[in-house]
This record gives sequence, C-alpha cells and structure tokens, in this order.
Amino acid sequence: MLISALMAQQTHTVNARSSNRLSREHVPGVDALQQMLELAWREGYDPEGAVQLQHRVVGTRKWIGATEVYCIMAHLGVATRIVDFPRPSAPDGSHPLLFAWVLDYYTAAASTPPAASDTGVCLTSKPPLYLQHQGHSRTIVGVEMAKTATFLLVLDPNARPNRDTNDRFSISAFRLSLSSTCHATQYQILYVDQAHPATTPISKEITSVRVS
Repeated sequence: MLISALMAQQTHTVNARSSNRLSREHVPGVDALQQMLELAWREGYDPEGAVQLQHRVVGTRKWIGATEVYCIMAHLGVATRIVDFPRPSAPDGSHPLLFAWVLDYYTAAASTPPAASDTGVCLTSKPPLYLQHQGHSRTIVGVEMAKTATFLLVLDPNARPNRDTNDRFSISAFRLSLSSTCHATQYQILYVDQAHPATTPISKEITSVRVS
C-alpha cells in the first residue's frame, strides 16, 4: 500500500542513485519485495536484521516488520523513519500517544485545516503510515474525528468489510479505535521522510525515535 501510494503520488524525495526504481507500471508482489529486501541487505542495509533472518527471505514465509520495510524502501531510494511506542501510555493499556502522533502527522501538513473545512474533511498529501505490532501490520491512511471518539482509518489485509442495510460497504472495518490498541503492548510506525535531501545517502544503520 505504501509503495503503491508513492508510485501514484510521485511527491516523495528519492535518492538520485535509484530514483528510477519506483517508476514501475505495476506494484511489486510478495516475491519481488522479498528480492528487494535481499538486495538491500547486500547493499549493506541493516546487517543485524539480515543476520537474524539468515540473509534469506525469497521463497520463504518469514515474517517481516518495520525494519525490513525500511530496507526495501531504502533500496527503492525512499528515506523512511521509524517511531517506537514501546509501552501503553494509558492506565487501561491503550496507546493515546500513538493516536496523538498520527493526528499531528496528518493535520500538521493539511492543505485544508479541520476548523476551516465546511465538509469536515481535512486534505493532506502525506503518504500513508506503516503500522506494525507483533505478528501483524496495517496501513494507516487517515484519521476520523467523531464527536465522541477518534479513529485511525486503516487498511487491514485481514479485515473483511461488511455491507450495511443499504448494501453499502460499512466503514467500521477500516476504523481502529483507541481501545483496540490494548491488544498489543508495543507498536511501531514507519513513515516517509519527505524532508530527506535527495543527494544525501540513506543511512544503512536503522535507528528509531521512542515515544513513551
């Protein structure tokens, strides 16, 4: 999802050496992504992670996470950063700091501020976010601010949207509530670093910012 969004937008900052690697007609499939990850390891990205996965993922069912996505994106010439949410930030085990970070990410660069929008829709050109927790990943594409709650709008490969009484797809399958974050202790978000200079090499050592 993140790669397809970047291919459609073409507003990201890419490294000059590999600026043509996103100019594809088709979004790469699982096999191609696995090959890209191994190529990124050979280029020197995340040597510790490569060792942990024995330098091989092609043709396997090994799980990959935010650090592996970082490597794939670096191979494509796209600089990304990782934000760690290592523990719940509320007594009930939920992650309000994660919600606050995502809301700030989208609203800080909005072309139409929420207060100025007649429709209540806030537009932004920010790329989607990659959300990772133990054993699963999703793509955050926006935030819904209702009167009584805030929801992250996510694309979940495991979700199957239901139809409402008017035979329309219900948005409920795409909503992630704050209370649902209690299901995992730790979360990671990977985002595209649009401020990264195109002429500056992407770091081969992966670091993260911790929010807790």
